[in-house]
Amino acid sequence: MTARHDHEDPSVHSFILSGRDTVFGYHLAMFGMAEHRYQVVLQYDLPTDIVDTYLKDQAEHPASWHAVRNTANMVLPPIGDGTVTEYPARLDRVTQTGNGEDRIWEPISGGFTARIKRVLNFRRFSEEPFPAHLTYLIYGRGDEAHIAHRLVNRPHFEQISTLRQVPAGVTQDDLASAFEVTIPSVPDNGHNGLPWTTRPLPERTYDAQLHRGKAGPVPITLDIGDEAWWNITTLNA
Repeated sequence: MTARHDHEDPSVHSFILSGRDTVFGYHLAMFGMAEHRYQVVLQYDLPTDIVDTYLKDQAEHPASWHAVRNTANMVLPPIGDGTVTEYPARLDRVTQTGNGEDRIWEPISGGFTARIKRVLNFRRFSEEPFPAHLTYLIYGRGDEAHIAHRLVNRPHFEQISTLRQVPAGVTQDDLASAFEVTIPSVPDNGHNGLPWTTRPLPERTYDAQLHRGKAGPVPITLDIGDEAWWNITTLNA
């Protein structure tokens, strides 16, 4: 039996996948439920047949997303502190309409062990002010890079996009650290208390700033490619 962790109920957690040569998982968060009030980015070490199934199904269903979903209820903090590095899971195809109002989860694999190679970002939501500008986490490996919108509080949006290329000036260490990237031309200061209903990055390229800890910001250019996830509904519930 799974024990409760800090009054959080063990639950099902889905991680939206991105990447081809290296597969990453992004936890689907919910502001309104304690057990889902986390932003998490993982690098997976999945079985070869599961990766093959994911990539083949992705090519056949380009309008859908794919997720690793645990098959035994669990809480997230042991993943964040490294206590849990693997868990039983299945692979789902996820199809949604609009901003996530209707969502279909279809299992497309049998059970397997989802192994976590690295935790790139693990943060529990707190009372934090909205940033002045759109802020993302940049992560990836090799010649693949992705950005995920950094979540703060209601009303916010989940968005994962794969970049067309690793931006000049971004190193492999940067990608492994999931540093923050801001886009000064687009505000993200609470959106007048209303949820975003349209994608906030309609253009292909954006001037941005990479923030490496205490070092000064590094100017970079984001070349936006495929979107891997967009959601405002369950996140803000």
